[in-house]
Amino acid sequence: MELINDDGALPRNKKQTLFVIFAGSKQQEKAGIRYIANDGSTTTMRSLAARFWTFWGAKAFAEVNHIVLNAHTYIDPEVFTEFERQG
Repeated sequence: MELINDDGALPRNKKQTLFVIFAGSKQQEKAGIRYIANDGSTTTMRSLAARFWTFWGAKAFAEVNHIVLNAHTYIDPEVFTEFERQG
């Protein structure tokens, strides 16, 4: 899966903090983390999560895909290894 690249791409290190859109409240993480995928659907597979270089890239993706950001659907940073990014 290709990383969705914003205009202001960051350098690629061994580990990189990227932004993802989570689906479900932070209190529900124990029940299983869900992510928003590149097609706008939800997934439990971290490898299928849409990943962004910036918070604003994730926010723009949410707007284009009519994803309402709130306490249950939110953007947060997530650390990915180089191997995970090449996915």
